[in-house]
Amino acid sequence: MRRNTPNANRGPRRFLDMAMSRPNLELVETANDRITIVADFPHLSPALLFDYWTSTDLLKKWWPPSAELQPELNGTYHFSWPKQDWHLRGKFTRFDRGKTLGFTWKWDHESIDVTRVTLLFHSMPNGGTKLTLLHEGYAKNSEAKKTRDEHIEGWTFFLRKLQEQGQEP
Repeated sequence: MRRNTPNANRGPRRFLDMAMSRPNLELVETANDRITIVADFPHLSPALLFDYWTSTDLLKKWWPPSAELQPELNGTYHFSWPKQDWHLRGKFTRFDRGKTLGFTWKWDHESIDVTRVTLLFHSMPNGGTKLTLLHEGYAKNSEAKKTRDEHIEGWTFFLRKLQEQGQEP
């Protein structure tokens, strides 16, 4: 039965408004050898967002279930997903809290070469952070393209999870 009242469609509109109010997360560039994603974190300062990438306790809230890392320039990291027997390893190549984080990227189960990730943290006028993620160094062949596309899916999923988890403690 259709109701003919001013508030009849209020529920669906609220749902759309909630969906539209999600923080921005946008794939801004995809080339054969790189990915660029921009994501807004309106509730996290650049320094705190940086900590979500470099503090074991904060990192495990949104990304790997298990993490070992040396959070410093040239320090190493090892993230693992024991249920899948997946292991991601690398070394920090840039480390400037709240500004830039860079690291090498290599999954044990992927045959492609090591790639590089660079994160740029930009202050937003409201006190939040605009994060630019650049993942580059993919070879220009079909296997690397498939892996790059899988990484786009992974980054999109986990950055959205970080947007939902990341709140000032």
